[in-house]
Parts: sequence; structure tokens; C-alpha cells
Amino acid sequence: MGNRTAIEDEQVGRLEQMIRDTPAEVDLTRRIMERYEQKRSQVSREAGSGRRRWHKAAAAVAAAVLIITGVAGTGLISPAAAEALRQIPGMKRVFQLAGDLGLRAADEQGLYSEPGVSVTHGGITVGATAVTFDGTRVSVGIEREAVEAGASVQAQSLQEAMTDVELSINGQPLNEYAPAGSSIGPFLFPVPDSDKLVLEFSDLHNQGGQVFPEQFGLGLHFKIAGIEEPFLLDKPVELNTRDNLVLTPSVVRNNGNVKIQLDKIELTPVTTNITTRLELDGMTISDMHSSGSSIGFDLFDDQGNKLQMLSGNGTSATGSSVLVQDSRFAPLASVPKSITIKPYHYVYKENSMSEFQLDAEGHVMVEYISGLEMTIPVAEAGQ
Repeated sequence: MGNRTAIEDEQVGRLEQMIRDTPAEVDLTRRIMERYEQKRSQVSREAGSGRRRWHKAAAAVAAAVLIITGVAGTGLISPAAAEALRQIPGMKRVFQLAGDLGLRAADEQGLYSEPGVSVTHGGITVGATAVTFDGTRVSVGIEREAVEAGASVQAQSLQEAMTDVELSINGQPLNEYAPAGSSIGPFLFPVPDSDKLVLEFSDLHNQGGQVFPEQFGLGLHFKIAGIEEPFLLDKPVELNTRDNLVLTPSVVRNNGNVKIQLDKIELTPVTTNITTRLELDGMTISDMHSSGSSIGFDLFDDQGNKLQMLSGNGTSATGSSVLVQDSRFAPLASVPKSITIKPYHYVYKENSMSEFQLDAEGHVMVEYISGLEMTIPVAEAGQ
């Protein structure tokens, strides 16, 4: 950020104002939930029998991801704002286009690699242009273009056209790193440029899975709508950050039949990750979600600034009353004296358990849960 010119700062300021002035659609929540139902293969699976059933516990997280990632990430920005994005120097890079403040930080600080791998089928080239791995998540920038005369990309966005995604690490299926009965499903995040997206996944080592190696070969196998031959991209991945701060406070809060334990805080230049253990008394996790009482988390620094939520995943066995969950937020600019975690319930529209209430600015309304808030000293623990 330090080498950005005053003109670029002014452009960014204008862009931010346009984004703020772009209204969200009234039915945003319903569209998000419909997209979740269509894309359930992108979130963690629930432990269960032979049939592949997907984690209801991830529904609230997936919705929060698409809502809070930012207007730019949802594709709801105005054409003028999208064009402004393209005109800012460096903003054509996929990590800068993303609504994810952590990926923008990775781009600005050089915490990524450029694998430069691509494959062409049917006159369409799809390549991996940027990869970052901070120990909490792997993010891959994917881009598509027509490279042969007469070839053209479909009207579908790359996110819509990209199907049957399979990942491997050092030749082993990605799910070899998942805990028994679960899976690691990648998220496909859109950006304002419909020919680009961010593919992201995280290991489940905080939930009983294996830790990803610091260096590994990532295989990405997928199809593009309208092209019969599958695409395969092989790219190296390595840990791009060092000296990440990890705290294990094990702080517990109780409220009625709800118990929340904060197991871990991980601070990296790209991500702030918290690992929580939610236990219910007299209710299963599935019951909690079906009753519309799902619990999410807001995270604040010591100055009261709320961090942007990025993504998350959770693991809960069938019929269990325990949910272990990772919630990922934007990085902190510096190590704060403390962070505050505020658990909340989503506020639904009257007589609906599927549509959230939105405030005047189009944000999902939440209700903080009394007695579950926790403030954790950080700076002292990190010294």
C-alpha cells in the first residue's frame, strides 16, 4: 500500500464510495440460500452412512461467507464500479479483484506465488495465476480466456461453468487429509470479472484432520461447460507466511443450554482464524439449525473495529450435539492488545426460517447472545 500514488488512492476512494452506494437486492438472502443448496458440494460434509450427505451446520457459514465477503464479491456491484475496479493499476489481478481483504493483503505484500500453469481445450485456456497458503487456507486465482480463432467463452461466469472439481495433494485425494466421515469441499468465490474466480480450501486439522504439508503439489481436475475434455492443472504450493501467532486460550462461556469454548486463535498476515467448540444441552446441532437458531461469530479488535468475515467450515457427527468450527476473518493490521468475539443468532423474517432480515444498508441483521461474549488478551500472549 505504501507505494500507491495519490491518484490511485483517490481512485480507490471513489470505488469504495460507489460500492457503498450500490444497493443490495431485496431478495439477496433467498438467492444466497438457493445458491447454497445448489452448491452444497462446496462445503464440508456431515459424517454419516454411505450416501454422501452434506453438513447442515455449514449452511449458516456459507450464507455468511457470501453476504459478508463484500458487495464486490457477490457480483452485485454496479457496472460503473466494476469498470472502476478494472482501471485501477494492479486491480486486474484476481486477488485484488476479490472482496476478500486477506487476499488483497497477500497481493500487496507479495505473499503469493505465480505458478503460471494453464491448459487449453476447445480453444479455451484456463490457468492458475496466483496461489497463497498461510497455514489456515489455500487460495488459488483461476482465470479463463479464449485463445483460438472462433472460440468464445460461454455467457456463464467461470464460477458457473466450472464443475466436477476434484483436488489432490502430492497425488493423494484431498479428502485423505479430512477427519473420518468428513470431506474438504472447496469454495468457488466469484469476483467482478466473470472470467476469474478464487478457489479456496482449508485443512481440518483443528477438527481432527491432517495438517497440510508446508510444500506440496496441488492437482486441480475440473470440467468447463461446453467442453468435453477435462482440465487438469498441477501447481506447486508452499507456505507463504512465517511466524504466525497461535494462541490456545480455552476460554469457556455458557448461556442456558449453549456452551462455547474458544480453542484457538491463529493470526497470519492473510487470515484471522478462530476455532470454537459449540456444545448444546438437550438439542442436536441439526435441530439447532432447523429451528433457525444457528450461531455465528463477529470478531472485533481492541479499537472496536469489526473484522470482515471470509469463510468457515465445521464438523459435527450425525445426531451430535457438538460442533467444532473454524471461522476465518480478515487479517489484523497489527497484533492488538485484545480481540473480542461476539456470538450471535441470525434474525429471520417473520414466519420464515430461510430468509434473513436485512438492515437499511442491506446487511444481514443479527442478535448478540448475552453471556457468550469473550475478550481475549493477545499482545501480551504474543510477546
